[in-house]
Amino acid sequence: MMIRYLFLIALLFPFYSCVFNEDSLEIDFLSIKEELNLTPQQEKAFQVVVKEYIIKRRKLIYKSDLKTDSGNSLLLSKVKNSYKNQEKDLYFMMDERQQQITHQFIKKHMPGQFHYADDIREELSKTLSLDSYQKRQYKLINATYDKIYSNMNASDYDYRQHVTAHWNQLYIARKNAIQRVFSEEQFKQYEEVIQRVNYERS
Repeated sequence: MMIRYLFLIALLFPFYSCVFNEDSLEIDFLSIKEELNLTPQQEKAFQVVVKEYIIKRRKLIYKSDLKTDSGNSLLLSKVKNSYKNQEKDLYFMMDERQQQITHQFIKKHMPGQFHYADDIREELSKTLSLDSYQKRQYKLINATYDKIYSNMNASDYDYRQHVTAHWNQLYIARKNAIQRVFSEEQFKQYEEVIQRVNYERS
């Protein structure tokens, strides 16, 4: 019992000790500009599209009802769809190579990767060939962070200012905990599955 308690503390600490940033739902598109190798004309169009969608997502957060779980889930779905729409708008100014880079970048950084369905957790257990110890730890990690997420939604915290940072930091803390349980190859497969599912489901 004491070991399990210490394990839970180790899981919770990275989440509660983080510094919150209300812009953490925003993907940093500037970080792929060099890889995209945009022409001057493309760069102007790129900046316009990125700024336009930043404004749209901030309006989504401001107008959303963030004090219930359904409100949070609906907002996250809308945010994810906004990134898919942004991707389509960026494609008009890009060649095939640039489109592929952009798609992989958005898929990798799409917010909300901490919150996925039970069927995906089952798929991961089978795909990764987890042993009995790994299955137990993976289940415990998910149960712990699901509880944090549930408590966060039930609290009176100022969601309009900080909910996006909570989502992002919760995802990072869960991922770090899982990485300590999986092998390097398993974790690589895990990230590939989660990124695919998270992009496809909204």
